[in-house]
Amino acid sequence: MATYKFVVFRLINRLVTLLFLAIVSFFLFEVIPQLLGFNVAFLFAGITQLSPKQAQAQLLLVDTIAKAYGLYDPLPLRIYHFLFNMFTFNFGYSPTFKEPVLKVVSQYLPNSLILSGVSLITTSVLSIVFGVYAAKSFINSKRKIGDKTVSIFSIGTYFLPVIWIGPILYFVLADQARIFPINLAFALNCGGVCHPTGLEYYLRYLWAATLPIIVLTILGFGHRQQLLRNNIIEEYNSSSYAIYARARGIPSRQIFYKHAFRNALLPWVTQVGLDVAFLIYGLFFVEVIFQFPGIGYASVLAATTLDIPFLISTTFLFGLYTLLVLFVLDFVYAMLDPRIRLGE
Repeated sequence: MATYKFVVFRLINRLVTLLFLAIVSFFLFEVIPQLLGFNVAFLFAGITQLSPKQAQAQLLLVDTIAKAYGLYDPLPLRIYHFLFNMFTFNFGYSPTFKEPVLKVVSQYLPNSLILSGVSLITTSVLSIVFGVYAAKSFINSKRKIGDKTVSIFSIGTYFLPVIWIGPILYFVLADQARIFPINLAFALNCGGVCHPTGLEYYLRYLWAATLPIIVLTILGFGHRQQLLRNNIIEEYNSSSYAIYARARGIPSRQIFYKHAFRNALLPWVTQVGLDVAFLIYGLFFVEVIFQFPGIGYASVLAATTLDIPFLISTTFLFGLYTLLVLFVLDFVYAMLDPRIRLGE
């Protein structure tokens, strides 16, 4: 019963947060520009400047768009229609991509999921392997050379900014050395001279995705590795359970893996969940730098053209994604630690 109440409370909390985010988006993208004197119907239509030859047709299009999106309706009715459209995924039409927003998202999202998913797996595996190695080196080795080496590297990667490391690796490894393709399109069409299919297509795709994944892995590795390493050492040396186990003569290896490592995974799982939730925002920089057309790349393109329907929709979807991951994280963490769901 306690678990049921915990899940319901968290679900309501996340839904309220999503509702608040949607309302803020409405005022940010529609109401505030109008208060500043902008006719948002022009932005919804993708028109930034009237053409003397097509002014009448453009104004007719703007009027049609305004009626379709309910921009002439009273404010309460507009809020209702806006929220209804958001929560039913009726996102409208993108003037930049000339297609429905939901269709554009479905086209670009798989690339982002591949980058984020693979980098999350590689980062998690590496942080566990090197976190355990560094902790064992600290506990068992007198000079702790292994721990010092891994810690220096991981702390260094943690402070590397994506806006710096990304362009450097792109310039050196892709633009100059040509070890990796300059972008996904180049990899998939051989610079316009081939059209690979089957296994060759997927190998070329992987070739283009490797460098962005490496960057995301480097940037996400350090903090998780150090978090796991520090928690293992603290659990092994200071927890009352480990001290009692040593007094009973339980082997050190069993104490390390069964108690210290297992308990240290709890905060590590929390951090992984937070990284999953906010990794999508790091993809903006990586996808633009490496010209890998994912949802972040498309969002930046939409921002440069003031594509309001696309920006509103992706803001809502990013918020939904983040809150969904956090909700799953709440549930997983509660399963791992019963004190959380019991309110202790």
